[in-house]
Amino acid sequence: MKPAPQFLPPRSAVIFSHTRLMLDQTALCGRKFAMRVAENYMALVAPDVRQVPFRWGVMGEDLIKAERHNAQQIGRYMDGTVKALPVDLEDAWVTALPEPFRSDCERELARRRGRYSEKQLVGTEAGVAMGLGHLAREFGQLFEALSPALADGRITEADLPQARRILAESDDLIGAVLAVRREITALIPGSEGSRA
Repeated sequence: MKPAPQFLPPRSAVIFSHTRLMLDQTALCGRKFAMRVAENYMALVAPDVRQVPFRWGVMGEDLIKAERHNAQQIGRYMDGTVKALPVDLEDAWVTALPEPFRSDCERELARRRGRYSEKQLVGTEAGVAMGLGHLAREFGQLFEALSPALADGRITEADLPQARRILAESDDLIGAVLAVRREITALIPGSEGSRA
């Protein structure tokens, strides 16, 4: 007998889930978030290929109308009134999420394809140094997540409550290592990604 297929939820469902969590757990309101998405969308997508009719207002009544309109646009995607999230809106939406919600969403989206999400380092010495600091922080967070599970010297089913956090922190550490590795590899002449 053939096993039942294991379908993945749509990418949009992943994005909406992290967005709902962010709206529930932060002081950022739906209107302000919608304006962040709109701003990112207008900055990332060329005017002649935009599919989403976001509005922009700078101050006063124009700003209030734009916030209201853009929040309505975002709400229509999240409540299913508009069935499909345009592909060109995904980057603007995900990058509008504040941390740690953005990293969690990026990690989950990358994991669906068997990849890791990594933060891009600034291509300077300061960027590499910041990358090393990020690497150290991620290493510490992984050990913080592992500590309760390793308290008895072994990992068992009893440690299942910590499993998701351990996996998330290990993915973040791997992403940080890959980001530093990419920067270092670029320094080696003749290597893939070399700046020479």
